[in-house]
This record gives sequence, C-alpha cells and structure tokens, in this order.
Amino acid sequence: MRALRYAITGLVVLATVSVRADAWPWPAVGGQARHSSGVVLLGPIDYDAIRNAQSFEGPLRRAWSDSFTLAQLEPDLFGYPWADRTAGELVVSVAEARGVEIVELWVRSGLQVPSPKPGGPFTIDLPRPEVTVRIHFVQHSIRGLQWVMDGVTDMARAGVPGADRIYSAGPDYEHDRVIIVTDRLNDQLLEAIAARFGIYVIAVRVDPGATPMHQL
Repeated sequence: MRALRYAITGLVVLATVSVRADAWPWPAVGGQARHSSGVVLLGPIDYDAIRNAQSFEGPLRRAWSDSFTLAQLEPDLFGYPWADRTAGELVVSVAEARGVEIVELWVRSGLQVPSPKPGGPFTIDLPRPEVTVRIHFVQHSIRGLQWVMDGVTDMARAGVPGADRIYSAGPDYEHDRVIIVTDRLNDQLLEAIAARFGIYVIAVRVDPGATPMHQL
C-alpha cells in the first residue's frame, strides 16, 4: 500500500572529534570528524558497507528514477531524492512548499511532465509510485547545491591554498550537502570553506588515494 509521510529537518548535532588538519590520521574508512573550523571531515568510502546494503531494485528503483526526473525538471523546488533501502521507502527532498503539492499529486494519480528531448513537444509518464513516499524538507534545492559546487570550482581558480588538491565535488543526496574529495588535509582550505559557505553545506572527504583535478 502506498503512503505519504512527511519529515521536517532541523539542525543535526554531529558528535565528532575536533581536529586540526595536521592531526593524523584522517578519519578512518566510513568514519567522520569535525575540523576546528567546524567543517565535517569524512574518511574514505566504506565499499564493504555499500556491497552489504539492501538491494535497490524493483518498485523502489523505479520510483526513485521517476522522482529524479521530476526533481530535474523543477530544480528550484526539489532537492535530490534518495532511496531509504532499510525502510524500503522513497525520500523526496522538497525545498519549496509548491513542491509538496506536486509530489502529492504524483502519489495520488501519477503525472505527465514535459520532456526536454528535442524535436517535441513530448511528455514523460510518471506513474503512481508503488512504494511509500516520504517528503523531506531541505534547505538546499538542486540548483542551490549546484551553486555551491560552482563556488568550489571558483575557489580553485582563485588560488585558495589546498583547492588545487580537490579531486571532485558532488551532491550528497541524503544529507542535503556537497561532498568534496581531496587527498590531504589543509587548514587554510577548510577555513576558507567555512568562511565562504558555512559549516553545514560542504563536507570534505579525505582519501589519500584520490587524484587531484589537475592530474586527471
């Protein structure tokens, strides 16, 4: 049976250890810490945990794919959707109240949305999801997180110390933030991130095996 659930996000207190960039080792695989600047540090990805996660197939994958299509068509209204595999639920991130109405309509009766495919007009059918949909209110829309990622690129162009060691920047769907990846810690970089973006919208993954952008 399909259901629609709501969740309101508040400030999440992260119980982590405060460290300086010169304090080694960096967070362990799958671990995290908080730098003295306030920025969250993440360890290398725990690929074993990913392999052992619940399967992501069938109705849940289809519902996630359709919600992703919907979110991309309205990047100012929605954040990135994600699948709660443990609960078997789809989480639709909403940044503006108008997005709630669209999700409710989709859950009730399905939607037809315009297709960006050239040569149209064409439409895309988004059938009613066959899983529980949970609406999750977030602070950052897809476009908002894209602005943050563009700002990370600008830091490298501006010559911010350590920014040349950034490997990648991408959205963290579940936590409404951007994750940047570097192969080493740098106090000046982390303090610049905190000054420009605050301490909640960017987390920094430290992976000594990462390759900086200028070496790709």
